[in-house]
Amino acid sequence: MTDLALIYPSRTKENRGAELLYSPLALAYLARHTPSHFRIEHFDEYVGEDVDPRRLRADLVAMSPITPGITRAYELADALRARGVRCVAGGAHVTALPDEALQHFDAVVIGEGEGPWRQLLADFESGELVQRYEGRMDVSLADLGTPRRDVVHPKYQYPSLMTSRGCPYACSFCYLTAFPHRRYRTIPHETALEDMASLRGHKFWIVTDENFIGYSEEDFEDRKVLLERMIRRGSRNYWGCQTTISLADQPELMDLMYRAGCRAVFVGFESVTREGLAEVGKAQNQGVDYKRAIANLHDHDIAVIASCILGLDAHRNGYHKQLIADIADAGADFPRVFFMTAWPGTPLFQRLEREGRVCRDWDKVRKDVPSVDFLHYTEDELMAARKEILDSFFGPRGVSRVVRRWLTKDKTLLWTFLEMSLKNRIAERVKAARVSAMTGWAERGQRQARDAGRLRKALRERFPAVGFGIASR
Repeated sequence: MTDLALIYPSRTKENRGAELLYSPLALAYLARHTPSHFRIEHFDEYVGEDVDPRRLRADLVAMSPITPGITRAYELADALRARGVRCVAGGAHVTALPDEALQHFDAVVIGEGEGPWRQLLADFESGELVQRYEGRMDVSLADLGTPRRDVVHPKYQYPSLMTSRGCPYACSFCYLTAFPHRRYRTIPHETALEDMASLRGHKFWIVTDENFIGYSEEDFEDRKVLLERMIRRGSRNYWGCQTTISLADQPELMDLMYRAGCRAVFVGFESVTREGLAEVGKAQNQGVDYKRAIANLHDHDIAVIASCILGLDAHRNGYHKQLIADIADAGADFPRVFFMTAWPGTPLFQRLEREGRVCRDWDKVRKDVPSVDFLHYTEDELMAARKEILDSFFGPRGVSRVVRRWLTKDKTLLWTFLEMSLKNRIAERVKAARVSAMTGWAERGQRQARDAGRLRKALRERFPAVGFGIASR
């Protein structure tokens, strides 16, 4: 037997500060493609135990680090290789900066991992491991198989699953732009349905496709077939997914998604100004009537999570007030607010690096912490702006607005929203402490703790009949 350790490296525990935490699947898919004579042990530092490189028993270690975890990955790999353990890595950061990663790892995988994985393992066993392996993102997923669920840590709030991969768009901030040949491809329906069946014990899933509905009429028809099969199987699970706003123009697709269990969609609004959309290269959102689109989704009992970016060069100080007004007027249910973040390998990173504005302290490169030099905001101003946005949606007035919307409609949405609202306050307290440690922003965590208590009390007083017996996972 050959001992293989699969590791998600991280310095921070993400389950201590997340209102919507779902499981990564990269290593679970690699485990599915690993021959049976490998004995697998897996570690997830995002939510679980820390790895002790002095005691880890392994012949080969494979890591899947994201950018804020890459220096931890380098630290582990350096210590393990000093003991003679071979180490390999993949993922978006490694794909973007393979030369940097090869200073610490014996080999890297550029692109998707499953394609070259068996060859990498064979080369390791024959002593002929090479430094670079390429996994193209335009190959069929017919043989992808299902992720091994025993290689997914149980501490995540929600399980995740995939039904497709890839995105043809080139938004300047998106980590996917680091991957060449990123063609949209669907996972065979039987494979996706088999994976869904393995999650029947979970009430709510997150579908992590870049865009669940696809990009063409042919894609829409394929999704309809999958959804009809889900409906015929009588699944009682609920789920959310990421999609483009073009879903709002597909009434049959929205109807089928709801009947198949979809209750919320995550939509990248990014900016409410033409200049902001132009800056991030999101031409597909130019001219969209968000109010009409969200009304269409609400008519099909699907809630909308609006993803927004703060700190773009096109946004002057004070932009967040326009964002609050426009998103509220459009009727979005739940905002997710991130700072402009320059991920390695993206057009945004390349531009800001030329301008001397990127951060290369990878531990600080996170969506929830300011990490670049902004043109029109200081870090304090950005943090205050983000707090004002979240307070406007998660304060008593904002929460009551959404409660009234869904109280007489789908109760699943109501419970999910209330749960996420309460988790948001807890998450913001943890994030505030993180920001304070990284940027010197003080005392915000204590204020967030007080805000969470006030919110809970106000909701109980305003909606005594609704109840707050919301189960957490």
